Amino acid sequence: MAALLAIGNREVHAQMQTSSTERFERGLAILQRIGGENFDAPINSLAETSPDLSRFTVEYPYGDVLSRPGLDLTLRQLCTVSMLLADGNAQPQLKFHMAGYLNAGGRPETLLELLFISVAILGFPSTVNAVGLVRAVFSERGMELEPFAPVTDDGTMRSQTGSATLRALTAGDVTAYFNAFETASPDLARLSVEFAFGEALARDGLDPRAKLLAIISMLAANGNRAAALRLHLGGALAAGVTREEIIEVLIQLSVCCGFPAALNAFSVAKEVFSGQTNLPRTETLPFTRSEGRIERRERGRATLVQTSGAPGNAVINSFNDVAPDLGRMIVEHSYGEIFCRDGIDLKTRELTTCAALAALGTITAETPLRVHITAALNVGATRGEIIETFVNLAPYCGYPAVQHATSIAAEEFAKHG
Repeated sequence: MAALLAIGNREVHAQMQTSSTERFERGLAILQRIGGENFDAPINSLAETSPDLSRFTVEYPYGDVLSRPGLDLTLRQLCTVSMLLADGNAQPQLKFHMAGYLNAGGRPETLLELLFISVAILGFPSTVNAVGLVRAVFSERGMELEPFAPVTDDGTMRSQTGSATLRALTAGDVTAYFNAFETASPDLARLSVEFAFGEALARDGLDPRAKLLAIISMLAANGNRAAALRLHLGGALAAGVTREEIIEVLIQLSVCCGFPAALNAFSVAKEVFSGQTNLPRTETLPFTRSEGRIERRERGRATLVQTSGAPGNAVINSFNDVAPDLGRMIVEHSYGEIFCRDGIDLKTRELTTCAALAALGTITAETPLRVHITAALNVGATRGEIIETFVNLAPYCGYPAVQHATSIAAEEFAKHG
């Protein structure tokens, strides 16, 4: 305790002296605001197995962290949803906190905007899985989903838009960040600007500060994203997010993702804070006219025909009730810009995709894994090649992940006779 006083952290000292009862009562009040009518159902269920963990769940996450005054509760819930999106295995908790975001005063359309941020930062599996949870939350509350109107431009200004968005959302040595991979893959650098920043992150439905806190939450929760996290922390400071707000988000990370993730993110934040006054704003990158949407869409549809035998209309239309642009992005970007590339053949692409999804090993990766196992078969991969792809992962991902992926493959093989 003397060490805490020696560094002048009396706030922490006082909080540690707060009784367990006070922390529990404070946490219960916050949980009730977030959880609504049946706010205590999860902790009551947990108490049947472990009363102590049930009590800890109220005292620390809600009584110690979410009750802190440094960040508005609505923003806290936005960050919680963002962190759980990155987790990939916390669907019940993600759904609970999506509803909690609305209970805390959040706007319904913000949950839809988070899906587009997720596309850029986390990829399509996490995003597509979350769509079903958003639908369920809205349905259970008797709310009408107001789908976003699809974009109407021809898509040829993506490079310019991406450059402007990159400048708005980052600060620091962006040149060094891009140089680390641009020499090996100029196309990856181009797509990073055109798609990630020029489409997914360029949307204006979220306040820039909230968008940056969501991005920071996803990157910090994802882990091992120090370079990107550093740039977006700098961008947040440049956009008016305070150090105190960032610190609150990273403290909250300890609740959703554990202390190791929080400590790693704090080490990056400390570095950014120490050089705050010397952070250069991102320069506007040179840009050229981008290829139009029609060309990308037609190429994506043609690729889908090869891998799935379907032209892609079902994919494009499957999100019309939520955000039509999500389906369009899957076809135009995933298939019209990535899978159509001729650097490797389609069979190899499908096998490597299966490997990547199996290595992720998350719930959000299971449905896409099934899709790509079928696609691998469609483009000429044998069942043996698919299984060997999974077995090859064992030294790197562990046997449980490989066993699970192989079980999924066996189920898909059975469907094909």
